Amino acid sequence: MSLWTLKGQFKGGGRNDLSEWGGHWHTETAAPGCYGTAMPTDPNPPLRTPRLRLDPQVAGHAEAMLKVLADPRVHLYIPSDPPTDLTALRARYERLESRRSTDGHELWLNWTVFADSAVIGTMQATVNVAEGVAEVAYVFGPLSWGQGYATEAMRALLDFLHTGLGLTRFRAHLDTRNAASARLAERLGFVRVAELKGADEFKGVVSDEYVYELHSPVPPAQT
Repeated sequence: MSLWTLKGQFKGGGRNDLSEWGGHWHTETAAPGCYGTAMPTDPNPPLRTPRLRLDPQVAGHAEAMLKVLADPRVHLYIPSDPPTDLTALRARYERLESRRSTDGHELWLNWTVFADSAVIGTMQATVNVAEGVAEVAYVFGPLSWGQGYATEAMRALLDFLHTGLGLTRFRAHLDTRNAASARLAERLGFVRVAELKGADEFKGVVSDEYVYELHSPVPPAQT
């Protein structure tokens, strides 16, 4: 199984990325139907599926995730390379524990995915509060590909964003070469709405992107 991810997760200065985090959540900017009238007490709770445990990502997960991210195949379709600095990765995860952007306009949610006791990947949702849209993403290590884990985890994430946060609009960006993730998106009910030519350039290659969107109803959490 390949990967599908928000490229901003790996770029400095982007959303849910390597920038400094902090600030306060502004509930008055929430779109109608998004969180009701206030932010949930815990917008990044633990999630469970029949085979997986999705724990809120914390700095303590960095060592295990460093091993998952060490395989170059994980970074084939995203502008990143395998991390080598555990201290930097741990600091990044610690900053992400704020769960929000510095201006309070976005909610940055991240989970570490476990199969039994083994860390196998991460899930991510960046919620634009004013628009009421969640951009979703995942990264799984090659040892977990081909077992349906990404589909199972993404169903659980979408189900939580819909039932827990009241969101009904979801978006994903992926490299057009990433056929496996395109199939997964379509299996989840996402529809391709745009193709962005020359959206990025990395590893000496121009990257075109597909934009996928999903509107409610959200598929139920299942394998």
